[in-house]
Amino acid sequence: MLGISRWSEGSSYKSIERFFDKKIDWLSLKWKMIERVIGKEVILVADETTVSKSGKETHGLGYFYSGIHNRAIKGISFLSFSIVDVESKRAYPLFTKQMKKVKREKVEKKSKKRGVGRPKGSKNKNSSKLRLKGVFRVVGWYIRIIKKVIKVPNLRYFVYDGAFGNNAGVQAVKRNDFYLISKLKKNSNLYFKFKGKQKKRGRKRIYGELINYKNIDEKYLKSTKIENGIEVKIYQFKALHKKIEGALNIVLIFSTNQKSNKTTHTLLFSTDLKQKYDKIIEYYSLRFQIEFNFRDAKQFFGLEDFMNIKKRRVHNFANLSMFMNNLSFLIYKDSALSKYSVNDLKSFFTAEKYLREVLKLYAKNPDDILIHDDISQIANFSLIHWETG
Repeated sequence: MLGISRWSEGSSYKSIERFFDKKIDWLSLKWKMIERVIGKEVILVADETTVSKSGKETHGLGYFYSGIHNRAIKGISFLSFSIVDVESKRAYPLFTKQMKKVKREKVEKKSKKRGVGRPKGSKNKNSSKLRLKGVFRVVGWYIRIIKKVIKVPNLRYFVYDGAFGNNAGVQAVKRNDFYLISKLKKNSNLYFKFKGKQKKRGRKRIYGELINYKNIDEKYLKSTKIENGIEVKIYQFKALHKKIEGALNIVLIFSTNQKSNKTTHTLLFSTDLKQKYDKIIEYYSLRFQIEFNFRDAKQFFGLEDFMNIKKRRVHNFANLSMFMNNLSFLIYKDSALSKYSVNDLKSFFTAEKYLREVLKLYAKNPDDILIHDDISQIANFSLIHWETG
């Protein structure tokens, strides 16, 4: 906050403090910035990121898993939503929410063991009416809020990583009238729907043949390609999972190393049973664009090293860091700086700021000495990939 006050024209540290203590509608603010630049085909994505923190006072401090460190680290965690423009393959941050570390409840051990079989009087549970907890409840809540703010008729798909490859993830998205695209575990048991003759008595069979990923019928094959000695086959079919309510649109990506004959597979799925396999793969791949939002926010806009500790200030700074991704893109989108990186953009404005401060020593208004184009030309010297002429 001290750095922001130094670089802001006429703003004191107290002014910046008051800004961070305000209740700001970041979702509406970010959407108003980007609604004119996004294309017709868009998807909603979300992911969590962890910021390392020391000390004891930061709100929400705990131990969270970090993909960079490949272990749980001391810090704070954020859940962020972005809208991805499919045509330009660019993610625009919408909203960021701090996550709390959930304490595990101690389960009392029962002294008596339950007998074999189903308890008398127990009833079947409706998996579609599952009570959502943790990240599933939070994601479902904010999808509902985003739908109210963003009025885009073609925004129908929500993409999350493998953490949503379960019934809780499917229900959290379905209840908000979105289709979910995610990934299942490799060892997931999938079944074709039973199409045989039903018995006259008893419960009707639902699950048919268990799917063998290494020996799947070629009628489901959609694409085959060989690159660098790796044969990749893509299959698409509808299947059932015993722990997920409803049928799933499965895309099986089966890879074989032709030299070692080793195989591996990936299971993507969509709750939209009519969606084509190439769109499921494309949308799931575009989910990674949100990682670039996290990278720029941490590397250039202070998300990794801010010093705020209070709840609202932490929330505002995280959203401000993500907001700067959109702002920086809009600044150089249609300008001469469009071919430069965010680092070049910051370097340019830093040099321009220094130049104006130096010129103030000789005149009240820097523009009295040099016009704006000349100032920009001098500031270009700070760019990494500066071109003369």
